[in-house]
Amino acid sequence: MTCAGRPVIALFMPWKGCATMRARRHLALSLLVLATAALFALAACKTSGASDENAQNDVLALTLAQASDEFVDLSGASDAPLSPVASSSGAYLAAQAAIMERDMAAASDYLLIALAADLDNKDLLRQAHFALVSSGRIPEALSIARKLMIGEGIDQFSPLTLTADALDRDDLAAASDALSALPLNGYNTILAPLLEAWVSAAEGEYDAALAAIGVADVGDGFDALRAYHIGLIEDLAGRPDEAVAAFERSIAGQEGGAYRVVLAYGGFLERQGRVDDARRVYENFLAANPDSLWLDTTLERLDGDTPPLFQIDEARKGAAEVLFAVASSAQASDGPEIGLAYGQLAGYLVPQNDVVALLIGDIYESQGKNEEAVSAYRRISASSPLDWSARLRIALNLDDAGQSDPAIALLSQMVDERPERSDALVVLGDILRIQERWPEAVGAYNQAFERMGAVAEGDWRLRYVRGIALERSGDWPRAELDFLAALDIQPDHPFVLNYLGYTWVDRGERLEEALDMIERAVAQQPTDGFIIDSLGWAYYRLGRYEEAVDQLERAVEYQPDDPVINDHLGDAYWKVGRRAEARFQWRRAMSLGADDLGLIDLIETKLQSGLVDGDDT
Repeated sequence: MTCAGRPVIALFMPWKGCATMRARRHLALSLLVLATAALFALAACKTSGASDENAQNDVLALTLAQASDEFVDLSGASDAPLSPVASSSGAYLAAQAAIMERDMAAASDYLLIALAADLDNKDLLRQAHFALVSSGRIPEALSIARKLMIGEGIDQFSPLTLTADALDRDDLAAASDALSALPLNGYNTILAPLLEAWVSAAEGEYDAALAAIGVADVGDGFDALRAYHIGLIEDLAGRPDEAVAAFERSIAGQEGGAYRVVLAYGGFLERQGRVDDARRVYENFLAANPDSLWLDTTLERLDGDTPPLFQIDEARKGAAEVLFAVASSAQASDGPEIGLAYGQLAGYLVPQNDVVALLIGDIYESQGKNEEAVSAYRRISASSPLDWSARLRIALNLDDAGQSDPAIALLSQMVDERPERSDALVVLGDILRIQERWPEAVGAYNQAFERMGAVAEGDWRLRYVRGIALERSGDWPRAELDFLAALDIQPDHPFVLNYLGYTWVDRGERLEEALDMIERAVAQQPTDGFIIDSLGWAYYRLGRYEEAVDQLERAVEYQPDDPVINDHLGDAYWKVGRRAEARFQWRRAMSLGADDLGLIDLIETKLQSGLVDGDDT
C-alpha cells in the first residue's frame, strides 16, 4: 500500500492512516487535558519511612536548585531577580502555557523551577516527571520518580521510569520492585505483565515469564503483541516449535506481518537453519508492501550467507519492544503526548533503535513540531533500512518549517540516488505544488509517471495532484483528462469530485453534471467549507441565487477567513438584493488577503459599481 508515493507499513502497531503525505493529526485541547488527567490518576500504595523521603528530597533539591539557577525572567519588565514566590508562580503559569502548546521541553524547565519552592507538591511532581520523560530527559526524571514512589498515591508513570532505569543498569531485582508498584490500570495492564516476563526471562525463569504473559489482560488489538513476545521468549528458552507457533500467530493478523515481527521471526528461522522459510517470511512482507526498502539489507545479508544481527535477547531489549508497541498504539488513540512518553522510555533502553526514532519523529510531526521531528529522523543512521523513509519525512518537515529550498535539494539528491523509485519525485512534486511552482510540479509528477510505468495507471492520487498542477499551469485539457482518469479509479472520491466539479462551474462548463458531482462530494464531507462553497457557487452559476446564499452562508461558517468564499457570498447577496451585506462581504474578502489571489481589482470594481445584470463571474 502506498500513500502519496510513500510506503505505509506498520512497524508493530499501525499508527498512521493513508490520506496524504501531509496528513496531520491535530489533537483537540480537551483531549490533551483528559488524556493527561487520566495519566496522572492515582492508585493506592504502601508508605515509606521519613528517612527515605528526606534522602529523596536532598537529591531532588540538587536538580531543582540547578534549574532555578538557570532561570531567566523573560518578561523584560525588570533586571532585578525574581523573588522565589514570584518566580515559582510565574514558572508554573508558563509551564501550563507550554503544556497547552505541547512544548514539553519548555514545560519541564518551568516545572522544575516551580518545584524548587514546593518540593512536596505531588501534582507538580507528576507534571514535571511526565514532561521530563516526554522530552527524553530520563536521567533528570529519575529523582522525581523516586520521590513519587514515597507515600500514598503512586502515579501511573513513575514506576515505569524506574523500571527502565533498573533494566538499563541490568538490576533485575530493582526492576521487579518498581514493577510491583505499578498501578494496574490503563496500558499498565499490558505493560506490567510483559515487562515482568522479560525480567523473569533474563533470570532464566522462562516458564514464569510465559505464565506472566499468559495472564496479561491485553484486550482487543494486542493479541499479536502477546504472541510476539511469547515467540521471543520461547526462542530464548530453546523451544523452537513453540516459538514458531507463537510467531505465526503474531503474523497471522496482518497481511505480510508487522515489520518488527518479520525481522524477529525471520532471524529466528535463519538461526535454526531454515533459510528458505525465513526468505518466505521476508518475501510475504514485501508482497504486502511492494514499495518498501526496509528489508533490502536483510535480503542482501541472506543472499550473502551472513548470519542475522537482529535478536531480542536481553531484558532491556524486550522491554523496549513492549514500550515501543504501546507507544505506537497510545499515540494513535490517546494522543501524541502519551505515546511520546512511552517512546522516549523505549529509546532510553535502546538508544540506537531506529524504529523508535522513526516513531518519535512521527509523533513530533503530528504535533507540528518540525524541528524536533527532523532531529529525531536524523538520528536514524545512513546505513539503516529506514533511512530512505526518514529522509522523505525530513524533506516534508523542512518544507513545513519554511525551509523549502533544503527540502527540494534533499529530494533532488534522492531522485538521482535511486532512479528506479518514484516516491521522492512524488514528494518533490507535492512540495513544488504547495509552493505554487506549478510547471516544476508538473515536471516532477511526469517523471514519477515515467518511473512507475503501468502501475501509475491505477494511482488516482497521482492523477489528481498532477491535474491540479496542470490546471494551475493553464493546461486545462490535460488537467481535465487527469481528473477524469482519477474518477475512473475512485468514482466517489470527494476531493476529486469537488475539484473537477468546481472547475467546470468556474469555467461555465457542464454545469448540471458539475452540480451532481459536487452534491455527491458534500454528502461525504458535509462540514467541509470549501466543498460547500463549490456547491453554493454551482447554484450561483445556474442562477439559483437563494439556494446559493444558503450554501455560501454555511461555507462561511466553516471557513470564515477564506477570501474567495466571502467574495462568493457577496456576489450571491447582491443577486438577491441584499446590497449592503454584499458590500460588507466584499470588503471582508479584501481584508482577508484577496490581493494575494489577484481578486483585489475585481472586488474594487464591484464595490464601486456592484454587479451588472448578466455578470455571474
